[in-house]
Amino acid sequence: MLGLNFKEALAALARAFPAYLFYAAALVLGGLLILLEFGLALFALRLARITAPAAAPILAILILLGGWLTVLAWQRWFLFRRRAAMLALIAGMAPAQARAEARRFFPAYSSWTCWNRYVRQAFIGLDRENEPATLSTPGTYGRMAEAGFSPAVFALAFARGGEPAAAIREGVALYWRHGNRSRRLMRGWLVFSLAGLALLFLLLALPNWFIFSSAGAPVAIGLVLALVIAWTLHQAFISPLALAGVSAALLAEAKGHEPDAALCDKFAPLLTP
Repeated sequence: MLGLNFKEALAALARAFPAYLFYAAALVLGGLLILLEFGLALFALRLARITAPAAAPILAILILLGGWLTVLAWQRWFLFRRRAAMLALIAGMAPAQARAEARRFFPAYSSWTCWNRYVRQAFIGLDRENEPATLSTPGTYGRMAEAGFSPAVFALAFARGGEPAAAIREGVALYWRHGNRSRRLMRGWLVFSLAGLALLFLLLALPNWFIFSSAGAPVAIGLVLALVIAWTLHQAFISPLALAGVSAALLAEAKGHEPDAALCDKFAPLLTP
């Protein structure tokens, strides 16, 4: 119904497997670490003899904070570069070259976050200036999809090579002029991604509800725990598949085209670190 390019996505993810395997395993390990943090927090609250009504909101906050900090630490230390290496592999690089190019393009986590922000700003700037595109992304939902899958542009940048800033500018220009199918797929993959997150949450929330209610513990804690673990699994398995699908479509659409030099110059200020 969504018309998603599952075959292309799976093929792209298979090319990115050397980096993806480590990426997914690290996030699964992060989920297990979150469970351990939950156990330690529960143990600490019992030692402090905090009553159940007061402990429930404290524990829920600790679960959310622990999950967010764990994944953030993973991202800052190594996951951002594995994600970049996945995009380089999807672009057709060999594993050793992909690792080297990911490090060259994104030497630190700050550079990864900055380039993602600059790309999103460029999209907004082009839209505000009514710069013609092959297919518009109207409304909040379209902007959400474009912002969520903006790293797919880096696959184009890796494919072009050269100086990182120039390669990323050319990638944005190619996407804006030739990313017709990719824009449609972004919206479809966003629906798929959100539906996958909801399904993971339900699969974890139902047994948690039964276990916590049977034990006489606050069910809200089990639901919060299910949400955090579902989000971690979503980032490990569903999010990379969606990004691979968009990246594969974008690479196919841009093949044989050259970026618009005037367009590159037009938004160069928005893509200057």
